[in-house]
Amino acid sequence: MNDDPQHIIIPIFYNHRGTIIFRDRPVKVKPKPTKMQSLLGLINPKALPQEQKVYRDYFYYAFEFNPRKQKLMNVLMGSIFDYLHSRGVTFNYPGVDQDSVAEYWVGRRRYHVVAVMADVRNKFLCAYGYLDPETQAFIEDDNETRSHAKTKAPSFSIAKVKEMIRQDQIDDTHLRLKSLLPT
Repeated sequence: MNDDPQHIIIPIFYNHRGTIIFRDRPVKVKPKPTKMQSLLGLINPKALPQEQKVYRDYFYYAFEFNPRKQKLMNVLMGSIFDYLHSRGVTFNYPGVDQDSVAEYWVGRRRYHVVAVMADVRNKFLCAYGYLDPETQAFIEDDNETRSHAKTKAPSFSIAKVKEMIRQDQIDDTHLRLKSLLPT
């Protein structure tokens, strides 16, 4: 343990659809139609595959704070939500689960992980799922795309993300560390 560790808050946003991960750097991909699709496209242009938007970057927001000068909940409900609103992320009635607050030591950092129930209004800024620690790829885990019989509680995804943070499987490439808070 270090005498002066770096304290970082990682809010894990979730709602009924699952755990929210933010995405960035969209690229439009034009699909190559098969020969059959090309023939059908001559008759019906809607039979051709449509252009898709693919995202290159998936990340979690992380924020530095000083626990000697600031309370975690005040920083979360004040500065962090203000920062996210300025970036275009808007929420319907966010609620912090006090029982979900967990602290993990990883190297010189002390991560304060908090689960936040939030209905994100800007769906193009985020996706529902988590990063696979082995392949570093995004795993979609969206209850809206499943049948009602196969939906699962968001707590499973939250636990998965917390476990990846605890085992240091989410590195700096998947964290957007912001130091907007006064020290």
